[in-house]
Amino acid sequence: MASRTIWSMNSAVISGQPPRPWVAPTSIFVAALLLYSINLNRPPHPDELHHVLAAQHLWETGRPSIGDGEYVRGILHTWMVALSYKAFGESLASARLPAVVFVALVAPLLFVWVRREAGNLAAWLTAVLFLTSPFAVEIAQFSRFYALQIFSFTAGAMCAYYALATGNTGWRSALLAAAAAGMFALAVWLQVTTFMGLIAIAIWITGVLVWKFAVFSSSDAASRNRKFVAALIIAAILAIVAIVVLSKWQWAVERYRYAPMFAAETVDEFWYYHVRFLLLYPTLWTLVGVLAIAAVLRNAGLAWLAIVVFGVSFLLASFAGQKEMRYFCFAQPFIAMLWGLGLAQVAPELAAWLRSSRQRLQLGFSGGVLTFLVLVSVVVMNPFWLRTATVIGNVALPGEKSATDWRAARDVLTPWIAKAEIVITTEELGAIYFLGRSDVRYSPNKIREIRDDRRHEFGIDPRLGLPIISEPGSVEKLMTCFNSGIVVGPAEHWGNPILIGEPEQAIIRAHARPIEVPRKSHLYAWGWSRQAVERPAYCAGLERFSGLPAAP
Repeated sequence: MASRTIWSMNSAVISGQPPRPWVAPTSIFVAALLLYSINLNRPPHPDELHHVLAAQHLWETGRPSIGDGEYVRGILHTWMVALSYKAFGESLASARLPAVVFVALVAPLLFVWVRREAGNLAAWLTAVLFLTSPFAVEIAQFSRFYALQIFSFTAGAMCAYYALATGNTGWRSALLAAAAAGMFALAVWLQVTTFMGLIAIAIWITGVLVWKFAVFSSSDAASRNRKFVAALIIAAILAIVAIVVLSKWQWAVERYRYAPMFAAETVDEFWYYHVRFLLLYPTLWTLVGVLAIAAVLRNAGLAWLAIVVFGVSFLLASFAGQKEMRYFCFAQPFIAMLWGLGLAQVAPELAAWLRSSRQRLQLGFSGGVLTFLVLVSVVVMNPFWLRTATVIGNVALPGEKSATDWRAARDVLTPWIAKAEIVITTEELGAIYFLGRSDVRYSPNKIREIRDDRRHEFGIDPRLGLPIISEPGSVEKLMTCFNSGIVVGPAEHWGNPILIGEPEQAIIRAHARPIEVPRKSHLYAWGWSRQAVERPAYCAGLERFSGLPAAP
């Protein structure tokens, strides 16, 4: 009987639903929308501009075109950006609205789920911890497909949870299983890192099945149906993972450990995510083991889901090659759930202990005030809120790279762009969006991203239709063959050995002079203009890369 209670996935701990159960989740959704909409027009990350630019003509042409290229990755998100443009006009803020909405939807989804299983206190703690997380804010204000990935993976996990829940009939479990499969498929299509989460889900379902088959000997039809549906779910997930891994084992390992040149330093830093959680949530992260035990006491079924999904995903992400918090975003709701369940379990005990200790401490205020002061101190000691504020305020912390603000240098650079025969950039998306032009991209890393038959100097990137170069000699050739031009990009690229290192700097200094741009733009810019001279023979054919209109 005790085992049945432990693995029961129902609302046994609920004392009763509030008279208006929709008020709280609606309020949470509105609060999340308001928080994530602050400073929504701040300077973009380059990756955002893929969708920002591709969505501009999507309604008219039906093509996600950027110049002469097409950006098809995450096309569903690009269509949502285009829809936002149509409703609210073109801007960075409207381009980010779809991400804002989907991340904001995760908070009430978690609230409703946890409230049903573990009560109001656990639900509020879970929702607030997720809603205010700097990791959630970063994804919400990032016009990319990660927001939809988080939502679809969380919804898929919820459907899988209830597909196995006690009390669901065979057909209901089958529908929930189908919904879970659909949500997981969408998340994988959006971002391949979701496979780490699917492995975790498969492990959790295996554990549930083993436990239920080992503990429950019920022979009723509903039990058999649930077990049959659960077996189908795990078989499907394991089959997908097995087919991908076994058929492309070498590719899978290489992809798992792959990192581009700019991320090579963190390939072997298995402590990468641990350090970030420790810095922002020192108390909660240090006590995660204790809180996990408390969470299991609160609601074992939900707690074990959170423990397995977050724990397995955390380990897989930590040993993967490329590391960024957004690659791990799909697991963020589950650490919030784990903490919320654990804190809800220990909070009453803590409050009771504080009340009983008040007299011995000889304090003149009530136990409630003491409890409040302790909670405030816990929040202060876990500076995630400070990071959330700096993300929203676009403030770079010590050691972080400041965001490039092309808008601040637009007045200075526009005249150069207008007369330059050639525009060379180390970040072409910002130049295209804010300055209207980029002719050639210089990037030893970017050239590795295009297919083999185009991977050569001046090979065309099909996503933008622009040539890419990766050798200092190509830079010198362009600066020699064109009588006027500009080299421009984020300031962090100047002096970076894999972008504008010493060889590139020497070439640029020999042919151009620095352009004074506002410091807050965080750009470097060098330009040249000289009397027309006869071009060397090796310049033949390069004129096609100039962005200026051909002479009549």
